[in-house]
Amino acid sequence: MPVMLIVRPSARAGDDVRTCSQAGWRARVLSPVEIEPDEAALRGLKEQFSHADAVFWVSPTAIETAVPYVDFSDDLKVQIAVGQASGRALERCGAKNVSVPQESNDSEAVLRLPVWDTLPQGARILIVRGRGGRDFLAESLKKKDFAVEIAEVYFRRPNELNWQDFDTESIDAAFIASGELVRGLFAQVPPQFSRFFESLLYFTHHPRIADALREAGARHIRVVASLKAALSSFPKEQTDEPV
Repeated sequence: MPVMLIVRPSARAGDDVRTCSQAGWRARVLSPVEIEPDEAALRGLKEQFSHADAVFWVSPTAIETAVPYVDFSDDLKVQIAVGQASGRALERCGAKNVSVPQESNDSEAVLRLPVWDTLPQGARILIVRGRGGRDFLAESLKKKDFAVEIAEVYFRRPNELNWQDFDTESIDAAFIASGELVRGLFAQVPPQFSRFFESLLYFTHHPRIADALREAGARHIRVVASLKAALSSFPKEQTDEPV
């Protein structure tokens, strides 16, 4: 059975493990970063949420962290998700009025959604994200004369990895979900595993993460729509040439 190394916070890896199992793969989780809720931010979230005309959710992590603190019973409030996975997470939590890009999963795609044209000038937009997220969407919405507020409901904590029993021989490829995870992983790789991680085949869902992998020294990278797509394409897809 082939093995996919899943580089994600442990709390976010469950769906990936199930996806691998369903596709006939075994998942091995490596978590150089973990997620910690920001309790102070979460205590103020209910009021921020109640005053917003529309809410943008940056990730399933943001949704799962914040959902105990908000009320989705107001079906008139617009909910906007960064991608399909976040959209499904919102719907599982009871959100009804959800807008999500059909292609891509980043702030640029969200900004192109027609939903912004349905909101009145000066509408209050709440962005729910982790600490230190990108400001592209917030700044772009301000230029459209929206009133933007940000709730940073979690932060990322570096997690020291245990390399004592790490077995490179069984790993066929890796799926990695953020640039921060790339940097957290490669910052910890011991010298004896450097060549392995540089030559490993990596799948990721966004070109910016692929760029982070190249900067870290990875030579074989494929950008795919999802982990499921990566599993179904392996080993038919050709890897990038070394750069």
